[in-house]
Amino acid sequence: MPNPLKPSVHGEALPHHGLLVLFVFFWGANFILAEIALAEMSPISFSVSRFAMGGIAMFLVMYLQYRTECNNTPGKVAFLPKIKRDHWPRLLFVSVIGATLAPWLGIEGLGLTHGARASLWLALGPAISTGIGYLFRTEKMGNFGYIGVLLAVIGTVILAWDGLRPEQGYWLGDLILIIALALTVIELHAIKPLAREYGSVSIVALRTAIGGSLYILIATPDLIEVTWMSLGLWTWIAILAGGAIGVGVGQWVKVRALKILGPTQVVLYGNMVPIAALVIAWLSIGENPSLMEIISAIFIITGAIFIQVIDNEAGTTSTTPTQKEEDLTFFTETKQEN
Repeated sequence: MPNPLKPSVHGEALPHHGLLVLFVFFWGANFILAEIALAEMSPISFSVSRFAMGGIAMFLVMYLQYRTECNNTPGKVAFLPKIKRDHWPRLLFVSVIGATLAPWLGIEGLGLTHGARASLWLALGPAISTGIGYLFRTEKMGNFGYIGVLLAVIGTVILAWDGLRPEQGYWLGDLILIIALALTVIELHAIKPLAREYGSVSIVALRTAIGGSLYILIATPDLIEVTWMSLGLWTWIAILAGGAIGVGVGQWVKVRALKILGPTQVVLYGNMVPIAALVIAWLSIGENPSLMEIISAIFIITGAIFIQVIDNEAGTTSTTPTQKEEDLTFFTETKQEN
């Protein structure tokens, strides 16, 4: 594995390491900011506001890339691909589950738990995705992958048991978050054929526009009731910065880093988000994690590293993905920051 501290031949590695460290803490803080904002807004009104800001930022970044490509490429360049008629049902399906239902359920679940705990549940994504891929024979799994899934299962049982305790009472929020996570994983597997055909960035943008429009329509009654001028500073930071920077620009940083640093190093940074959320919650709002939450975090994050890094380095996970599939994987992992 290349030395992560050694700049690439283009001198770009070190800046991207620094950016990823910065965004790990920003993504961790996003969960805490959301928890603060939910004291002033309903879950769906806050979620759709931040989602809209993220979508605007994503399309702005895409447009800037499009203009650069137009200047560097002779001939006509399409901003978005033309979708074949028989692909529309699949696109609509992933749009609804990935950009409407998953963020909606995710924020509702967060409102019934707390931010750091929600980040732990979403960190289970790699284990669930690998398990589903193994069952449907879309991915292979080696011995280290089995160990990772087992560790994640143990962490899940511990976290679920902790939520069932009467003094915690997080069971309903935990259940909703698990459903949101399951929808996210289903979306990842369902969207792959579209990403191969049209490119991951374009498909994620279309899915965001379609599902986000439906999400805004559903949230309209709640948005009308929000007294926008009375919202506090931190709530506005959660909406504007959390959406535009965390959800929008942050994903461009992640995919850009993927091309320069490689999947392994970027995945390692992504797995640090729940730890950052736990630390920031403790330092900022005095939210002390329970012992069982800390233990479950160790199991879940270690399991994710076994699945995504160690098993992959051993050459036992799936076939070598194309660049489009790698980009898609990291775009879809934005649920960790949403």
